[in-house]
Amino acid sequence: MTANNPITPALPWIAAITSGMLIFVGYAGFDQFYLEWFCLLPVLWAIRGQRPGRAFLIGWLAGIVMNIGGFYWAIQMFQEFAGLALPLAVLGLLLLAAANGFLVAAWAWATRRIIRDTGWSVAWVSPVVWTALEKFWPELFPNYLGASQYKLPLVTQVADLTGVLGVTFILVYFNSTLFAVLEQWFQNRRSAIRQLLVLAAVMAAVLIYGQVRISAVDRQAATAEHLTIGLIQTNRGAGDKRHDPENLLREHQEMSRSLVASQPLDLIVWPESVLSVRLTSREGSLPTEMLGDTHTPTLFGAVLQLREDRPAPPYGSALLVDGAGRILGTYDKMVLVPFGEDIPFGETFPALYSLLPVPGRFQPGQSREPLPFGKYLLSVNICYEDIFPGHVRSLMRGRPDRRIPDVMFNLTNDSWYGKTTEPIEHLALATFRSIEHRRSLVRSTNTGISAFVDPVGRIVAGSGIWTRETLVGRVPMMQGRTVYALLGDWIGWVCALIALVGIGRSLLVSAHRGEFPQVLREAAVPQQNKQSKPGKLLRRGKHHR
Repeated sequence: MTANNPITPALPWIAAITSGMLIFVGYAGFDQFYLEWFCLLPVLWAIRGQRPGRAFLIGWLAGIVMNIGGFYWAIQMFQEFAGLALPLAVLGLLLLAAANGFLVAAWAWATRRIIRDTGWSVAWVSPVVWTALEKFWPELFPNYLGASQYKLPLVTQVADLTGVLGVTFILVYFNSTLFAVLEQWFQNRRSAIRQLLVLAAVMAAVLIYGQVRISAVDRQAATAEHLTIGLIQTNRGAGDKRHDPENLLREHQEMSRSLVASQPLDLIVWPESVLSVRLTSREGSLPTEMLGDTHTPTLFGAVLQLREDRPAPPYGSALLVDGAGRILGTYDKMVLVPFGEDIPFGETFPALYSLLPVPGRFQPGQSREPLPFGKYLLSVNICYEDIFPGHVRSLMRGRPDRRIPDVMFNLTNDSWYGKTTEPIEHLALATFRSIEHRRSLVRSTNTGISAFVDPVGRIVAGSGIWTRETLVGRVPMMQGRTVYALLGDWIGWVCALIALVGIGRSLLVSAHRGEFPQVLREAAVPQQNKQSKPGKLLRRGKHHR
């Protein structure tokens, strides 16, 4: 009866859709983070016993659903940022989801192929492949499954060893081990005691490490020197910047004056591209009235145009000035938003800019130097640069004299995305930079979420979304370097190497199958040889030959 049930062939695809929905509902924004601990069970069941090609398609469906739900805000982004009509914006979302969905498709294909041809356990093959893909798969908006756990500091502290990829590995390992245990029980009515014990030991080690590191970092932060920093959030979006820049600047000035009058501050921070600045060089001074005559050092985002010998696009910059308006340092955004601020390969093929005009063309910065602020060094990044672990790690290498930045800043404009889940997704991803480097992260945005993130990755203070407010926080100036700062995404490289070995071994097994027809005939029988190891099949084929 089951074999004739018309719904049976659709079950793997339904399972894939279910996994895709669980992943995005469990992610930051929807914040049902507990779902991520079993979100892959349906799709792992769906690809079980499938040909690798079919597993690829099942995984792709799960990835498309995951990305449509997770990136639904891209529709408004394409409308606001790129000026697309609604149908084209929806098409843009579908293309983005299809492209990003290839990660899950490749994971399903590689996992199924390696398990089928090597006999290796899904419990560790699956997390190895997923972690390798998160490291190397190119995405317009990188997102990491591990970032879904940003509210669970006991779990996330391993990021100072492995980066956010380590948290992803733990999540996928938990999912895959649970699936392996359930599969063994339903197939053989046997309990996988060893796998359960290993899983329990891993989770205990993660939680104990988390508690130890939280206590140690909190003690270090309590004894460190602090800066009192004020953030200005005017609740003015990108449209206000374009249509009424004078009033936008005036509101920043007024809110800054009011904040300084209420309490002493060491530094005021404004968000990304508040005003346009034209300079002959990166040194000199700005009029103090430009920043509200607060006589307080200010870090602010600007569209910076340098008077160069030839016409050139401006920079998206951050400028740090002291209370007298003297420029202490500048940082130019290096990772530009494709098709919004830059066109890939546009410098090599300039004609692309006439074919595909961008709303605001910028040129990327070159210097990774931190900005000097008295005896401290400030590491600054702009917009979505804070979701790129490798880029922030390069900024945190410090100066040639080996001095490392004491604190991190991000200046952002998230108004392109409306009142959606994007701002909290962005912030959740950014919190891992604090854990990876054990530095506080200060985020100033124009419409939210502005926040202070401590070196443990906790959001100690945050603004609302689309609210007008100021935030003040005391930020510790931290020292020292982490394992992640020194070694980077080593776990991604290790997982990639293991995955390639597994795929290589799978290809060798496939080649042997081609040489021994008996093996092919045995492999073609659906379920009878399911428990047979590839090595045994090969030996059997050799014997018959």
